[in-house]
Amino acid sequence: MSAKFWASPGAEAKRKYRYILDVGKADLESYESWVIQKVNRPSFSISEATHAYLNHQFYFPGRLTWENVSFSVVDAVNRDSTGILMSWLSASGYRLPRNADQADAKGTISKGSSVMKCIINAIDADGNQVDQWELHNAWILSANLGEYDYTSDDLMSIDITLKYDYATYAINNDANAAPSTRTAFEKLQIGKSSG
Repeated sequence: MSAKFWASPGAEAKRKYRYILDVGKADLESYESWVIQKVNRPSFSISEATHAYLNHQFYFPGRLTWENVSFSVVDAVNRDSTGILMSWLSASGYRLPRNADQADAKGTISKGSSVMKCIINAIDADGNQVDQWELHNAWILSANLGEYDYTSDDLMSIDITLKYDYATYAINNDANAAPSTRTAFEKLQIGKSSG
């Protein structure tokens, strides 16, 4: 069947433009899905350890590191995109350096107050969820608020980069149901232990 995949009228590949990003902090405004322009999917790298012996070099896998995830939003005026970002920053513990003698001015950014929700849902042509990536303990690593330019008609956009501890992936085999709460990785582990 795999050899005839592209010849099948029911064959469908995932499309880059079919996704919904759900990102934000609890009890604060979040970006509407229509202002989000793009997001990259989680990726990872594995370090290597080497061992030299005589004329040979041997390699061993090391630690896995999840790479940063970035997304871009249009800087809307109504439901101000920059204002939403700055409210997230404030909720993370950042304080302006004024009134230093006040107790609330001595706060600093912490992981506990910085963590935010970040879920990427892939969808099919009918809007049903196909799969889902969830970033665990995500927080804002950097934000680029763009630039003004007299020679450009482009929309102003904001690029935000997130750091996170790890990501989980859930796949949906039933187009009418939400992705399984058991991740694809957990299913793989269960398959290994039962087989």
